[in-house]
Amino acid sequence: MHVTSKTVVVKIISCVGILVSGGCDLASPDPGSGNGTIAPESTAAPPATGIGGDTTKWDLWSSGQTRLRGADLHPCALFDEEDNVCRVPIGQQDVQDLRDMGANVINASYEGLFEQQPPYGLDAERQQEMDDLIAWAEDVGIYVVINARTGPGRNEAAIQVGLGLPTLTTVWTDRSAHDAWIDMWRYMADRYADSPVVIGYDLMVEPHVNTWVDPNGALSPTAFQEQHAGTLADWNAFAQEITTAIREVDSETPIVIDSLSWASASWFPALRPTTDARTIYSPHFYDPDTYVSQESQSTDISYPSTVVDAGERIEFNREWLATDMEPVVAFSRGHDVPIYVGEFGAFRWVPGGAAFIADEVELFEESGWNYAYYVWRGDVVGFDAFNAEFGSDSADTDAVAGNPLLGAYTAEWSRNTDYPVIAE
Repeated sequence: MHVTSKTVVVKIISCVGILVSGGCDLASPDPGSGNGTIAPESTAAPPATGIGGDTTKWDLWSSGQTRLRGADLHPCALFDEEDNVCRVPIGQQDVQDLRDMGANVINASYEGLFEQQPPYGLDAERQQEMDDLIAWAEDVGIYVVINARTGPGRNEAAIQVGLGLPTLTTVWTDRSAHDAWIDMWRYMADRYADSPVVIGYDLMVEPHVNTWVDPNGALSPTAFQEQHAGTLADWNAFAQEITTAIREVDSETPIVIDSLSWASASWFPALRPTTDARTIYSPHFYDPDTYVSQESQSTDISYPSTVVDAGERIEFNREWLATDMEPVVAFSRGHDVPIYVGEFGAFRWVPGGAAFIADEVELFEESGWNYAYYVWRGDVVGFDAFNAEFGSDSADTDAVAGNPLLGAYTAEWSRNTDYPVIAE
């Protein structure tokens, strides 16, 4: 989820706050080789495994049917915006609760394991957060897709642009940051390749170099790609480089690639499949923003209804949602690749939210897409708009039993049958 100019939302998810600023040896990877970065030393052993089953990781994505239904998760359950610290970190019970409600996948929207500023060394705290999550997932029996929100040359403010804080975007302009991001993924893939619960690597959460290079949106997706092909702003080439590095150390775990413009469906025409046969492509759905992000004091748009969005009058209903998804459908069919909706959702108090989510999920299911809703617990103090447990009254800050919005998610989770097998 990102902050747009239309809806300024103060939303920080890192447990330690936003950092504002700016041939491979399998046994001993060197994340810094060749580009001047420091090779980080591991401070702890990788999480223990011990979970198995007959289903391969790729089977979960490639069957043409929806098999993974779950939620996004951040490492912090309660973030203190004023002090920039995590007051209540996510724990194993949060993971257990999600599993008990029927979810079978966590879209781990975590910070990357390398520091954001040179010399781009290992961030031991971020590594411990990821190690903990994977260990809990193995204990509980739930799959994990590892995402990289931040890393060399990219901070959280580069995603949440509406925060009005200084952004770090040198991953798109500086070769050393660019190469360090690749090294970070080689390191992470080598570290987590052997965990059977880790079933995907999302290379970058909501890349949107197009908004930095072309802030007025003068170029169409295809025109942008053609104009910037071969530069550091070429996301297709960058994704291929990261993929190649991952495959040096992990040939099995599937890779997930978001589209540009914050994983927008409308930017799928700019995507080019990589040469990797185990790759999934990912949109995030928050359309239309004028409905999804209504403030609790002014919820005058319902679903379904007639809506004026970005100056256009639309019949906002299931048919409109299907049309909004068409670029992704066309991409999937044209290239014969799986789709994973890594984020979708709506503020919990929007009128008709449960019907809206039910229609979206039904469309995902019809297309055989896997999906995770945004977000399971965890947001800044005073911002709980995506916490479906709390119900439709903005004053509620405790779980509300039987609320329809949460039910729209869990009704589909009840269809899950694929879970990691916990070894005796």
